[in-house]
Amino acid sequence: MAVDPLTFVAQLKALCSEVTKDPSGESWVSSLDAGVQLCDTSLSDVNLCPTEHATAITELESQAVGLWNFSVTQKTKGSISNASNAKIRHIAFTVLELCGQGNENDASTKRLIMMGLKTGRAWLDAGVPQMSEKVLSTTEKIIQRVRRGLVEGGQAGPGEEAVDRGKLQLDQDTFTLACYRAETYVAMHCPDEALHYMMMAKDLVPKFPKQAGFLSMLCYNCGVELYQQKLYSPTILWLRESYELGKGVQTIGPRNQARTLRLLATVYLDNNPEEEMQNALNAVSLANTEHSHPAGLFLKLRILMLQSADTAHVKRCVEELLKVPELTVDLCLHTLQLINKHKRMNVVMWLIEKLLQRFEHSPDLGKLLVTNTEVLLQAGMIKEVKEFVEFCINAHHTGKSLDFAIKKRFHILFWEQAAVAYEKENYQDALEWYNYSLALYGQSDPGDVTLAKLHRNRTNCYIALKLHCKAEEAISVSLKCDPSCPQTHYIMFTLALQQNDSGKASESLGRLCELCGAGGMPDCGGDRLETASLVALAAQHALESDCVETAVKALDHLAKTSSDREQVLRSLRCLVRLSLTMADKDNTERDEGVIKIIEYIRKAKEQLCGLQPTAPASEKCIRLEADWFMKIAWNMALQCEEKPQQMKELYTLCSQLLPLCGEESSGEGRQMTCLLMSAAACLQLARSDPDADQRKLVLEECLEHITNCRDTCRKQGSNTPDTRGRETDILLLLYEFEARVQLKDSAVETVLERALTTAGSDPKTFETLAAIALEPPAHNKGVAVRALKVAIRKHLQSPIPDIQKCSKLYHSLIQLGLSSGAGQGPASREEAWGYYIEILDLVDKSRDVGGSYPEMELVWLMTKAWNCGINFYSYSRYQDAEKWCGLSMRMLKHLDTFRNNYQEHMSGIYADILAKVQT
Repeated sequence: MAVDPLTFVAQLKALCSEVTKDPSGESWVSSLDAGVQLCDTSLSDVNLCPTEHATAITELESQAVGLWNFSVTQKTKGSISNASNAKIRHIAFTVLELCGQGNENDASTKRLIMMGLKTGRAWLDAGVPQMSEKVLSTTEKIIQRVRRGLVEGGQAGPGEEAVDRGKLQLDQDTFTLACYRAETYVAMHCPDEALHYMMMAKDLVPKFPKQAGFLSMLCYNCGVELYQQKLYSPTILWLRESYELGKGVQTIGPRNQARTLRLLATVYLDNNPEEEMQNALNAVSLANTEHSHPAGLFLKLRILMLQSADTAHVKRCVEELLKVPELTVDLCLHTLQLINKHKRMNVVMWLIEKLLQRFEHSPDLGKLLVTNTEVLLQAGMIKEVKEFVEFCINAHHTGKSLDFAIKKRFHILFWEQAAVAYEKENYQDALEWYNYSLALYGQSDPGDVTLAKLHRNRTNCYIALKLHCKAEEAISVSLKCDPSCPQTHYIMFTLALQQNDSGKASESLGRLCELCGAGGMPDCGGDRLETASLVALAAQHALESDCVETAVKALDHLAKTSSDREQVLRSLRCLVRLSLTMADKDNTERDEGVIKIIEYIRKAKEQLCGLQPTAPASEKCIRLEADWFMKIAWNMALQCEEKPQQMKELYTLCSQLLPLCGEESSGEGRQMTCLLMSAAACLQLARSDPDADQRKLVLEECLEHITNCRDTCRKQGSNTPDTRGRETDILLLLYEFEARVQLKDSAVETVLERALTTAGSDPKTFETLAAIALEPPAHNKGVAVRALKVAIRKHLQSPIPDIQKCSKLYHSLIQLGLSSGAGQGPASREEAWGYYIEILDLVDKSRDVGGSYPEMELVWLMTKAWNCGINFYSYSRYQDAEKWCGLSMRMLKHLDTFRNNYQEHMSGIYADILAKVQT
């Protein structure tokens, strides 16, 4: 789509105005990018006719030249980046190229070629080879067009000399263009195209001999870039061309030629070391002939090592290297490592001696010493290493002091060797390496945490060797250097155990526990253990040494302070086992041991509740741990029948742990049993506790257990057999009744009502309820009477009533009704009278069903009624006396064995009573 030239000119003028302003403005880069985009997208659609748009062309040329000059000025000042410089020049070149398409002259064309070459170079410097290729391609077309025009114009008449000058200038521009295009294609990873333009430039070198050096350096730089791109075959070609072009060129010189050859040798080795080995050796040998340099000699040595050259040849190469003035200690160390890598130990030992002589007074001697030590260690020459180390330490203390960095490397070496020896249980050798490290410390060196750790390591070696006195000396020094390090106190603890000094062991353990409780351990240098883990190790060590009390102290501390829940659980399991063992050995401490175990299990339950089952493995772990602690609590509870407090707490813990044990078929049944037993234990405690407040708390806890047990029963539902379910319901009812009676809770009546509708409640149930109601301090006579009545009624409702049990229940009712005290009154006597009538009726019926009312009970009832009547008689209440004595006489008729014993006496007195009534 054609673009109006005037519109394009207006847009470009506006952009140029913005671009030529202060380049530090925020909108400057945006204007510059907009100008590049305008030229790249709209330029091909602009058609400028020299005759019709002469003014527009002039304005555009002016804008382009202004932009170019602006870029030169800003570049000289260094106020714009390479990218901005390339963009400005790109706009200027592109616009001038457009303006010159229809009206070319010699001056404008030369200027345009110059601007194209410099713009391409600018894009290369900015790292945008694609844009450079675009500009240089256009520039090459312009050069070709000018060359054609020059040839055609020369045939038309211009002088031959002028044509030759023009051609020579074009060749010069073509050479520069070819160099730039070669460099551009290398950057674009196009080695074949790059080679084409390099050869084009090379063909022009005879015309411009002074450019041979430039082209040689260009080939070297391109070779380096191709090598970085891992294009080894093209790299070899470019480097060989660089060397050939640089021959005899003064600006290149032997140093640069040697550098090129060294890189060429390296590329040979990287490309195909087996086939190119000799080429690499030839290249580096030629490089060393051009200019002897340590890098070249080292590379030659490397090749000789790969060729497995004989020792004499290798030594000659090393001697050449040692004679080079530029040789550094670092390169010597690399040389030493190279020879050692190829296991040429005879050369290694020879070279070590040479290097020590060469650098005896060098400030870098320390690097040489420590590297020599490393090399000898790698070769496994332990005897030679130790002799050399002693030499180094002696030199350090006799005027050739090692700096901090070198000493640190020595320390690392010594500690690594000591650790390997200690791991192999070669404690004497480990101690020797640690002593070398200690020898590097001067008397003036301050004690620090690293020195403290060194003495701890020495102490461990002494302990392993059973050298207790030396161990004490070493650990005391460590303690002075770092008194707050837990590892020091742990080692003191282990040493005390080994010496059977329980006092010192306990003291060291106490200090270790204090540090653990203080929030962890400070930096002790090197690798560190958690303080809690040290306490755990101390406990394990104490157990292995049969120091049970010390182990318990450590484990108890872990259980109370450790933040690692799993570690706490492990500690609690150990404590429980130890407590059980100690209780079995000493029965006198059994109660105290049970109390401790209860606390341990309670702590374990808290820890288990805090664990999160994030994975199946951790969920299984929680289940196993909970099951273990639950079983311990269950078995102990079974042994605590005479200790209701302990039994209650243990069964309660069982019920709390069971939900964590997973869903098992017997889980709810066990839960129900635990709650039942907890409730029973609470009642047993309440019966024996004289403190009213404490008794109230225990009874309320009992009611809570009962409620939870009922909930469990409801969840279990049909899984429970009918018989077992009825038994559980009755027990829960009895427990709740007792608790509420003792609490004087009005809901006790509701419990009694519920007992009437509970399946499985028999006369015995109500007999028990009555007995419970009469227990002090409750002594609820009214509830007891109701329960007794229900029990009697249930007995009488059976097909064959149990007369014996009924007689005992009536006995209780009569006793309650006629007992002396504040509760006795007319109502009570009338109620008792009713019971007597029922009894007489029962006596008559019992004979009909083949049973008999117990005669001793009848004697008791007769006596009780007679005494009541005589009591009235003594108060001249003859009517009441006759009523109760008459009742007694009726009971007398039913006696068989004892009737004669009472009849005469009672008949006489009853006659007197009747006489009094009639008068």
